[in-house]
Amino acid sequence: MGQHITLPQVFQSLFGQAELASILKKYGYRDTARKFTVLELLKFFVAAAVGEWESYRESEEQLAGRSDIVRSDHSTLSKKAKELPYFISKEVFHRLISKCNRKTRRLLKLPVTLYADDSTSVTVGEGRLPWAAFHGKRSGIKLHFRFDIGNRMPCRAEESTAREHDSRMAEKLLPDEPEGIDVWDRAYFDLKRLDSWDQAGRWFVMRIRSNTVLSNPKALRRWPVDDSNVVEDVTAVLGCEAKQTQRRFRVVTFLDSKGNFIRVATNLVFLSAETIAAIYKERWQIELFFRWIKQHLNVKRLFGTSPNAVYNQLYGALIAYVLLRWLYQEAKPTWRCVNLSFTDFLRKLRLGQLPTEVAYSLVQLLSTRRCLLLNIG
Repeated sequence: MGQHITLPQVFQSLFGQAELASILKKYGYRDTARKFTVLELLKFFVAAAVGEWESYRESEEQLAGRSDIVRSDHSTLSKKAKELPYFISKEVFHRLISKCNRKTRRLLKLPVTLYADDSTSVTVGEGRLPWAAFHGKRSGIKLHFRFDIGNRMPCRAEESTAREHDSRMAEKLLPDEPEGIDVWDRAYFDLKRLDSWDQAGRWFVMRIRSNTVLSNPKALRRWPVDDSNVVEDVTAVLGCEAKQTQRRFRVVTFLDSKGNFIRVATNLVFLSAETIAAIYKERWQIELFFRWIKQHLNVKRLFGTSPNAVYNQLYGALIAYVLLRWLYQEAKPTWRCVNLSFTDFLRKLRLGQLPTEVAYSLVQLLSTRRCLLLNIG
């Protein structure tokens, strides 16, 4: 691999044809293409995301000058994206996460990993996605994420139409066994859910609605903390008599940076109220993730109109994000003379202008990790 490293090359070095063939066999999909295979389609969507290509027609022109992806015309691109079941690219995305997972950076000196769970919407104009009608004449879809805040990496993704309420997707984002602390916005608030999660041993911090009734509140003893933003720390049964939790939960009320009151419910009793407030503040990292992928990976411009075409493109963009974040986080500690932000790293990689030290670190990373990564999953 030369100094001009491209993300499709990186993807193929970590996720080869043999592993992809096992996924195709699992779902009973027969790839009849001789040249523009499923692997080439995924490489195409990775390149289209990073290059911010605007359509299949522009992509045809872009592919003409590349050697890392098989050249194809726009009609073939469109047909392949439409016919490939999107859950195949979705599984590739999740397998790649397991390959590129690294030890998380501990936040707030917590003994466990901190996750944020939320969704982001992509909307388009009239008639584009008739199967995903939203508000008025617009249509749209949602991507729901469980996001590792320490790694700045998505670890689970689910798709739905934009009309699907976030709350219905909560259980789909969680692993089978309790793991870490999950931070939720108030869209996921549900009294029965809090009871079931607490019973299952799942730790959570969830913002609750402002009109939520706190029944029989009992203040917790607090030690004075200088410059604390915590207003109240109590335990209570949540809800009114007609509908309330069976268990008592801790409710922490604090002020955000703009002076607004925030109330969160949690089953974490071993942390200070100030730490609970700081945990909820870290949820903002998933909002930054949403902003970043929309600004830099072209997820707001959908090429196709069928569910397969739309979700294949979006999961391709998420594959690109995982590859970029992994390369950046693994290689950055070895840089001595260069200091690039994540966005600058993407920009220079896209233009083929990586500093020699950075390009060399990527070559070393890929050559030393390839064998290990190919044996994971």
